[in-house]
Amino acid sequence: MKMKIVKPALVAGAIACTAIAAACSNSAPEEVGGVETSAPKEKPSLSISIYDRGNVPQEMGTIDNNRWTKWLNENGPVNGKYVPIPRGEAVQKLNLLFASGDAPDVVFEFDTRFRDQMYQQKMIMPVDELIEKSSTEYKQLLQKYPEIKKAATKPDGNMYEFGRVSPLVGFQALFIRQDWLDKLGLQAPQTTEELFEVAKAFTEQDPDGNGVKDTFGIALSGETGGTINTMFRNVTWVVEDGKLVRGWKQENAANAFKKRLYDAGLVDKDFLADKNGQKAQQDWNNGKIGIFVGRTIDLVNFNQYYEQLKNNVPTAEVKAIKLPESEFGRFVIGVNNPVQMTTIINAKTKDPEAAMAYIDFMASRTAGEMLRFGQEGVDSVKGSNGCLQPIDAEKFNKEVSWNIDFQLLLSRVELGACTDIQSQLDPSKPLEQDFLRLIKENNEANLSADVEYAPITYGEHMPTLPEELNMINSNVSKIADLYNKAIVSGPSYTIEQAFNEAQDLWNKSGGDKLEAFYSDWYGNNSEKAFLAKDMWKFVKN
Repeated sequence: MKMKIVKPALVAGAIACTAIAAACSNSAPEEVGGVETSAPKEKPSLSISIYDRGNVPQEMGTIDNNRWTKWLNENGPVNGKYVPIPRGEAVQKLNLLFASGDAPDVVFEFDTRFRDQMYQQKMIMPVDELIEKSSTEYKQLLQKYPEIKKAATKPDGNMYEFGRVSPLVGFQALFIRQDWLDKLGLQAPQTTEELFEVAKAFTEQDPDGNGVKDTFGIALSGETGGTINTMFRNVTWVVEDGKLVRGWKQENAANAFKKRLYDAGLVDKDFLADKNGQKAQQDWNNGKIGIFVGRTIDLVNFNQYYEQLKNNVPTAEVKAIKLPESEFGRFVIGVNNPVQMTTIINAKTKDPEAAMAYIDFMASRTAGEMLRFGQEGVDSVKGSNGCLQPIDAEKFNKEVSWNIDFQLLLSRVELGACTDIQSQLDPSKPLEQDFLRLIKENNEANLSADVEYAPITYGEHMPTLPEELNMINSNVSKIADLYNKAIVSGPSYTIEQAFNEAQDLWNKSGGDKLEAFYSDWYGNNSEKAFLAKDMWKFVKN
């Protein structure tokens, strides 16, 4: 009988296959040739939601299978299966997934009301013990910024949410045309009465010098109209004598001021039709509005609120100023939310430790810098300011900048100044240098010691209403329509008439129940909730 010859290479391969098979089936140490070795552990699998904004370049793949999902799976602690959630209907989609028992293990969602609903329905997991026993990165973040716990804690005293921490900076900015002020011999308004007089001059004294009365003093739609509310602390719920009450006086005063502007012809008469403020934006960019609210928080704001104006009106000079003072005080126009909750863990997840490990990784500096700047030497290179800058802006936009929804646990406060908009502007370019000045002016205006944040806290940190009060809240929201009617109706329908009808609607709708809810909440939580005083701990110096 002829013997079969087994070649040495095949023997070695067989030994290797045996070893690999053992490693795959048993991760415990074993002895090979008398030496104890540790086989690599297989990563746990985890389902993870990801917003789908339809913004992934075709050559980069899809939102659930692309360069960054691959990088996260190769470098992170889990094999993530990403579940696309359409951004425009995220809450509806997530509600369906939770109702059917198919919700992802880790869910990213900005909507405070949705997260609270999941808490009330016991769909999400309390995480205090999980963090204490299993976390590394996020646990350190909590120890460094205990305000996170305030923001994440629900009424039962447990944390249910994870979030990110950012420096507090100016978000909105009150822009004024400095060249118009100079031409008319005026100063920037310090009070609401001076604001009215400046708006009147901007409308009536031909500040653009074209011989035509075609300018508006101030916008009344979009964020500018909302800012007039802020000037008068018209933020619905205000603290008086230590109690949280509805601010009727503030609401009347803000709307009376808007009506004065309208009746005097200092604003666009069609402002109510400008639902999203786009018409006012066009007027600002075309040099036809003298006072306007824009933003200075993101690179896109440079083009949206400044570059287009300068392209259309090269002589335009813009300044960012403090909100004028009203009889209710002087207030901050708008800042970002420094402690933003973004993430929850499905109560039905089978591997909470894996979810915690994923959250730790996503909150780490390693993941944060890679997702934000891409790979150094490939996507970015350090610029003269020491910050990573795109090597090729177009390539960077295509391959990196769309991944923002993978950054919902990135705490910019930990990554430092290189994540600020300032680090992305080039001071050698005159327009970008101008916008750097506007950012500085706006931060000085918003964060100075003599201004106050008008609401008691950022909107996302206000308590969410129980279901039985939502209908009442929806009904009384029609009060805004009554005041808008008064603004545009001249003497035939006054602010006083709107106020009387508003109070009648409030009382008939059960507004007293809303008052009782907010009053009780504030009375029981004013010391432990995340309020404005907590926000100001994150002011960037």
